[in-house]
Amino acid sequence: MAEDLFREVDDEMKAERLRVMARRYAGVAAGLVLVVLAGAGAWSWRASQHKAAAVAATGQYLTALRQTDNLPVYQPGPPVTPLSGNAQTGLQTLTRLASTGPEGVAVLARMQEAAVQATRGDLKAALAAWDAVQGNEKADPAMRDLAMLLWCQQQIDTGDIAVLRSRLSVLVGKGKTWYGLATEALAMLDVREGHLEDARKKFAALVMAADVPPGVRNRAQDMTQALDPSAG
Repeated sequence: MAEDLFREVDDEMKAERLRVMARRYAGVAAGLVLVVLAGAGAWSWRASQHKAAAVAATGQYLTALRQTDNLPVYQPGPPVTPLSGNAQTGLQTLTRLASTGPEGVAVLARMQEAAVQATRGDLKAALAAWDAVQGNEKADPAMRDLAMLLWCQQQIDTGDIAVLRSRLSVLVGKGKTWYGLATEALAMLDVREGHLEDARKKFAALVMAADVPPGVRNRAQDMTQALDPSAG
């Protein structure tokens, strides 16, 4: 009888301990659920905000692109060609997006900013913008390479030849996105230095290459004929 009573009390105590533990862990579990739900809610809110910001930035970029597209080509004379009201507003938007916009939009904005500055004759600003993209490790590698190519192309006639060759050499080779344009730029440097045979070889290779843009191939054909020593 006593054993039965002790067993019953012991069972009741165990049951009570289980109920206490259940309540305790139920509270913990509920807290964890609330934390998870709160975290999920915060993440969803941040994702929504990020998406909204990206959409807004993209819209601003496209508007600025329209405002700064098809600008008159810079004519030597005044140091910098002034922009019209809309184009100036577009350039200001591009500069702001390049500094504060979402990563992808920021890179595109910086590239367009460089193009606008080059078009209006502000070479220093254009080169700085291309350099900023080239040095951005978060940017797409192809976009970084394009920025380097444009930086070099803009200085083919006047830039430091050793520096230009060093940068362009990174862009040539099998599988390189801008191989054709970079090789063309190197050939133009050969012409600039008077290395005409080296230039002819590069242009001839571009004429035969199937993986270069048609424009590059056509220009290479013209240069091959122009540099042909047997041409009259």
